[in-house]
Amino acid sequence: MANWGPLGRTPYFFSARRSFREERLLSYIRREHRRGRHLGEILDDPYVRRCGSREFVWATIRHTSLIELLEADVREAFARTTAALSKAE
Repeated sequence: MANWGPLGRTPYFFSARRSFREERLLSYIRREHRRGRHLGEILDDPYVRRCGSREFVWATIRHTSLIELLEADVREAFARTTAALSKAE
């Protein structure tokens, strides 16, 4: 792979698009979280560890869109549980 000097290994350094690895990692985290798994469990998966360094994974999950999505999923789960409990009473 060519080295593009101080810009790193890609000529698309200034592009705002996420890398393919980031997109796949975010997609995996979203999918597993929606299946009901805790974020800590997901981060310990072999798949996540193969995606890159610990720093890469943490930089990827710090994206506001992922945090907002996880928060929305948790709120939705609380609402469903509350509705189910109120129907049961």
